[in-house]
Amino acid sequence: MQIKMKGTGIATRVAVAAMTAAAGLAADGERPEGVAAAVVLPAVSATSPSGEVRVTLVEGRANAPRPLTVRALVVQPGALASWVLLPLTEVPRQLFVPDDESMVCVDGSLGSLRIVQLDLGGEELRSRSLDSLLPGHTSRALNGALNGAITLGFADSGPCLAVDLGNRDIALVGLGANQGETLEVCSVVENHRSSQGVEEWLRKSRDLLLEGDEIAAQSTLEAAKDAFPAEPRVYQQLARMHRTSGDASAQLDCLEEGLLKSHSVTSRAVTHDWQVGTPEARLVLDFVETTRKVRGNREATKALGQALTLYPCMEQAVLLRAELLISSGKDAEALASLESAIGALGESEELGSALHDIGRFLERQGRPRAALAYMERAYQEGEFSEFLIRDIADLHVEINRPAVAARWLSRLSAHWASVANGASGADRARRGQRRLADLQREIRELTGTAAEVTDP
Repeated sequence: MQIKMKGTGIATRVAVAAMTAAAGLAADGERPEGVAAAVVLPAVSATSPSGEVRVTLVEGRANAPRPLTVRALVVQPGALASWVLLPLTEVPRQLFVPDDESMVCVDGSLGSLRIVQLDLGGEELRSRSLDSLLPGHTSRALNGALNGAITLGFADSGPCLAVDLGNRDIALVGLGANQGETLEVCSVVENHRSSQGVEEWLRKSRDLLLEGDEIAAQSTLEAAKDAFPAEPRVYQQLARMHRTSGDASAQLDCLEEGLLKSHSVTSRAVTHDWQVGTPEARLVLDFVETTRKVRGNREATKALGQALTLYPCMEQAVLLRAELLISSGKDAEALASLESAIGALGESEELGSALHDIGRFLERQGRPRAALAYMERAYQEGEFSEFLIRDIADLHVEINRPAVAARWLSRLSAHWASVANGASGADRARRGQRRLADLQREIRELTGTAAEVTDP
């Protein structure tokens, strides 16, 4: 089936007096009895396929006897221009003239949307609600109608209305005489793209990019965004293309659009985890980091506010906020913000690793004593790793406390002694012995003596 689509034209602002004069009428000549002059608004016009019939709508306000209607000026060959009343509650977004004998509008005056077909004198020929026309698709079709996603089309069977069902499938509502007295859906045109998974779209775009066809790769991602409007990976990949092309503004706009759409289902924190690796979270971080590069720290701080509303404990966002505060000389606020994130973690099993990460961050910021305090808290929370104890020992060395560093390393030597003496495998036992020997040598160097250092 071949379908041709015809859009609705928007006319320029037309005064009532000018329209009646053009139609050869006096200012009050053809006005329906008892109807006061309409308020002049931007006119909405539609013309039949032949170009012979033109219908222009102007809203009738509350001073008219039927305030739920609009007036239409109908111009047709061989007849005087005439005013008719149409059942519309407001200046319509949708007006169609499918042939030289009728016009179609989407009417909401009865509380639910219905498609109404009328003759050129304004008499209703037939109508039907979207509820009954499209059972199972009502909400999506309703949204489509409100957003102007109904267009006039021409199929093999004659004129029809094409109603977007929300997933790019289209229902065709026949308007020809062969459809009988009732409006019916004559067919549904399926959009086979919607059955394609997002991974296929992303892979296709990457393949096109590798082939050097950047325009096709970007068009593929735009189509994927249309099919999967809440999928963060699409926005990330498209933003990377904008970055590569040097369009930082488009990159940032793309990331912001993705953030809003992928997180629009919730107005509360998505998660209180310290480590968050979801595509949605990575998109948020990309948005914050790109904002910082493009618009500077002040705007990045605002973007961080969005990120932390969604992910109040996410490591990268929490540490970036502290970094921005420290760079502004607000050390106390930075530490307070870190404590706030730790408090939000509560009794999470990630608490120990979060304290260790904060300690490392403060060490990079040149604050070894504050870093030590967080790392030792991590140890107290049950975090035991060679990395943590090594970091604590190194910090004690940095602040000139080698004996304390040796005592921390003695905890590691006790661990490797148990491995060397208790491992069932020969390879693991030899590894334990090597690590124990290395640690004992480090401890002697720190204390300047061969005496054994005990864990206090």
